[in-house]
Amino acid sequence: MTTRRLTLGGGTGLVLAGLVTLTLSRVVDSGFVHGMFLGMTVALMLLGAYALGRGMRSRGRDDAGLWRPSEDRRG
Repeated sequence: MTTRRLTLGGGTGLVLAGLVTLTLSRVVDSGFVHGMFLGMTVALMLLGAYALGRGMRSRGRDDAGLWRPSEDRRG
């Protein structure tokens, strides 16, 4: 049995930075600055989710057991 460890990498840091900007956007109430913090929140959360997904998908990748439509000989 193999064990997998989740390491706190750049994706987690981006998500946490997004949470910080979300908190700051709730504190700041002026128009432009509030919108800027909300935009930074969305961008950081999306980049963090992408980085986490990419890191989890590439770790321990074994393509031998995966089904691929290009290798399907049934049809």
